[in-house]
Amino acid sequence: MLHPPGQAYQTDGRNNLWMGAMASELPVYEPLVAEAVGAYWSARHGQAERSRALGVLNTGTRAEVTGGRHLDELQALLIRVFIDAGIPPGLIDVRKRPIAGYFRRDKSWDVVVMVANRVVGIIELKSMAGDSPGQNFNNRTDEALGQSLDVWTAVERGIIDTPLRPWLGYFMLLEDNPAFNTPVHGRRPVWEPDPVFGGASYANRYAIFFDRMVRERLLDSACVLLADRTTGVVQSPSPTLSFQGFAASIHGRCLQFMATNPDIDWTGNST
Repeated sequence: MLHPPGQAYQTDGRNNLWMGAMASELPVYEPLVAEAVGAYWSARHGQAERSRALGVLNTGTRAEVTGGRHLDELQALLIRVFIDAGIPPGLIDVRKRPIAGYFRRDKSWDVVVMVANRVVGIIELKSMAGDSPGQNFNNRTDEALGQSLDVWTAVERGIIDTPLRPWLGYFMLLEDNPAFNTPVHGRRPVWEPDPVFGGASYANRYAIFFDRMVRERLLDSACVLLADRTTGVVQSPSPTLSFQGFAASIHGRCLQFMATNPDIDWTGNST
């Protein structure tokens, strides 16, 4: 279960930089991340067992995700970060909602956090596991790129007209196994690709992709995590894509949102 908002979490020596003065501003989320990821693996296993019991045959790891509940605890943790950042639980409205686009009428994002019918933050959550990451890598990255570009073009064209620039985040959970960590040697393209991709694993490719999405302001923040389903160890391929950094960006956004919406009763008593 998630701990009460505002609690300062103790951790090992690796994370001492978050203790002391910083603890009151940004909790250490690593223990909660590990807990939520553990629930993710349990949910996948449970859904696969239910599929087999019902005689439903799904190829690969599809049976683990067709129940649609495997990301629930990670979603709850993300909502918890908004509450830790000062958004009163009584005011927060969170659900999957369609966001207007330019190239498409709209596209649903997984987590849309709102207060008083105003958008605080928008987050997409995805996960990939199994032994064939190459089958869906381009689909996943194309989807993330298209979603973000569609929103920003809608902003530029005045379709999305809001005083505060939308905040877009992307959360990607990958299985930490040899299929994701082994260097990939792709086909020879017409033009030479960026050398940074030379011998990069699929985990590295995801890290490069999301790091560049943030650098180019197509996303405000991104989190990429590698999770070992056997040991429960969770790590990030890059410090800039860690959950702690993702949470820090959410905290900053919430401070900005509260400061620029002074007409809202932030005590949580009314809107």
